[in-house]
Amino acid sequence: MVFENYLPEMTRKPDFEEFWKRTLKELASEKLALKLTPYEYPSDSIEIFSIQFTGLFGEVLHGWYLLPKNRQEKIPCMIDYLGYLSVVGEPIGHLHWASLGFATIVMDVRGQGGLTGDAHPYPIPLLPMPIAHGLLDREVYYQRRLFADAFRCVEAAEALPEIDNKFISLTGASQGGALVMATAALGKERIFAAFPDVPSSSDIATRIQEETGSFKAIADYLRMNPENETAVLDVQTYFDTMNLAEWITCPIYASVALKDPVCPAKNYFASYNRIQSKKMITCYPYNGHEGGGQKHLLKKMRLAKQLVEESVEIKS
Repeated sequence: MVFENYLPEMTRKPDFEEFWKRTLKELASEKLALKLTPYEYPSDSIEIFSIQFTGLFGEVLHGWYLLPKNRQEKIPCMIDYLGYLSVVGEPIGHLHWASLGFATIVMDVRGQGGLTGDAHPYPIPLLPMPIAHGLLDREVYYQRRLFADAFRCVEAAEALPEIDNKFISLTGASQGGALVMATAALGKERIFAAFPDVPSSSDIATRIQEETGSFKAIADYLRMNPENETAVLDVQTYFDTMNLAEWITCPIYASVALKDPVCPAKNYFASYNRIQSKKMITCYPYNGHEGGGQKHLLKKMRLAKQLVEESVEIKS
């Protein structure tokens, strides 16, 4: 397997676990305040709601909740996390999981151009790109908010009466793939299966050094402020998925592209090689950051359906 021996030294700090326990406790102190608003969609088979609930620092998260109308019992759920600087757009772009019989939750990421804001203040320096906001302070750093919001999506799914909490799965590409990894780690047994594609936020020190993808913004900052390198890299250790990967308990079905210049495959293997649960990865040797595209999406859909059906059969 490509990069099967790539295991850079972990950068986890002694208080790493305590930091995440405290973060989730802080998140739990925020009322979920779940709200659904029906959306008119011309279909006899799928119903859609705009959904909102509260994330870290009281930010209201906005997105879509889609589910099949013809259901006799509770159904599985797929939470679909977005890539960097993406927005949810219209719900018609998120119908595929509902067409398979899954409920779907897809949220606008805070502060990336959609309906979800990012109002809690950041200390100076306030840099242009979200990934660099608060980069000197782990407590207010952007990715702490991002990872907590992703976990809050699971809590929202668990609160929706149509969803079978035994079958909450995660998917997403690039930034979304990083959120899949982080949420699978923080959610542990609450997550049924996870499908990260071309994931970001793995082997972050190398990503910054090599200036790939969104992490170039942090390298730009360090060019001007080299005296802050240690502080910046220390903060990043709390959000590097290679430091979280050992907490994952659900099956992981990942994909990477070997010509991806944005989230290089090698960096993801720093996390993948540390996963202890059942795992499988598909490498696309000629593809870039688009990954496996629609062909891979179809593979994921077939596999996700199969996993649920086999689990139900075993338990029945």
